[in-house]
Amino acid sequence: MKKSIFILALAFIFNLYAETSDFEKSFIKGNIQDKTRAVKEASDEDGDRLAKKGIDFILENKEIARSDRDFSALAVASLFKLPKDEKILGKNFPSATENLIQLFEVFEDETVRIAVLDKFENVSNSKSFFKVQNLMNGYLEELDSNSQNSAVTKKVIELVGKTGNEESFLIVYRLWKEKKYPEFSPEIQKSLLRLSYANITESIKLISSSSIEEIGEFFGLINNSSEISLNFKAEIAENALLATIHYMEDKSEKTAATAGLQLKLLKAISDANWTRGAGLSVRFFAIAKDEYKTSCLNDEQFIQVIECIAKLSSPDAAQTISAYLAEINSETEKNNFSAQNVVLAVINSLGALGDKTAFDNLLYVTYLNYPEDVKTAARNSLAKLKW
Repeated sequence: MKKSIFILALAFIFNLYAETSDFEKSFIKGNIQDKTRAVKEASDEDGDRLAKKGIDFILENKEIARSDRDFSALAVASLFKLPKDEKILGKNFPSATENLIQLFEVFEDETVRIAVLDKFENVSNSKSFFKVQNLMNGYLEELDSNSQNSAVTKKVIELVGKTGNEESFLIVYRLWKEKKYPEFSPEIQKSLLRLSYANITESIKLISSSSIEEIGEFFGLINNSSEISLNFKAEIAENALLATIHYMEDKSEKTAATAGLQLKLLKAISDANWTRGAGLSVRFFAIAKDEYKTSCLNDEQFIQVIECIAKLSSPDAAQTISAYLAEINSETEKNNFSAQNVVLAVINSLGALGDKTAFDNLLYVTYLNYPEDVKTAARNSLAKLKW
């Protein structure tokens, strides 16, 4: 019986040794250059095991590894051999996230750090990925002039755009706003757009506490992007328009620049047919009228305001525009004539809305001293009213 157990034990040891590949033997027995070579040349099956051994060996000797080029080479080789599939990586290397973070912190070598950053994307769904987000946010918070030409900085900015959190959004927004790193401007803009889309609540909060100029710049970035949906642009525009209205109510300031921004915001809402902003558009009309009277909006701009409000078809839109036609009619009675193109825009918008509440004011146009084409437009709009 004892003899049988001894034979089985020998067989187990022999099989265990036989399963150790030449590459693994070379890794175990060799110096650091041999270890690197073994990792690089190993097959896929051996490569997974040796990648883990390589990373473990580095972390066990991290004080030596920090500034050693041979350790850097082993780190890069090991990182390249890690599985690309996120599920396999998570299953075979449960501590992958923590190990990658340690490698990033151990090495200042840019090649190693970029290889780590590439692998961070493969663990973005791990439960501990928040640690990676904290690491990347901390890196960006501590940027200085020494980072200006760093490929690592560029890669970190790109990574937080894909996998960042609310804090990442605020950090990248600050980088964009301060324009301190113009060499990374394309990466910062792209990441800010992605993070804005992923953090709509934070984007809205930011708008509500920003100046008119800041709102204009931020909306301009979003509105000029072909990668951002019309609905997202409209949601941002709705909140930005509300913020500008509050600002004007507090400051009582009317400028052509503010009026022009508000028109862009209203147009974004209208282009997306963002009916959620229809009520706000009606509220804005009172402000737009004052801006038109003070020449902050010209005829064409004010016509766009009227057309956008009509397109959104708020229940109050017809009443609001009809009330404005009543004002125009009252002035016309006194021979104070409004711009004809504006009058036509009002009349045609009421026809498009088709609300019968406009009947009296449209009918009155036909009795006043308007040009014949204005009266014809009023008759056409009267025919379109729904009863």
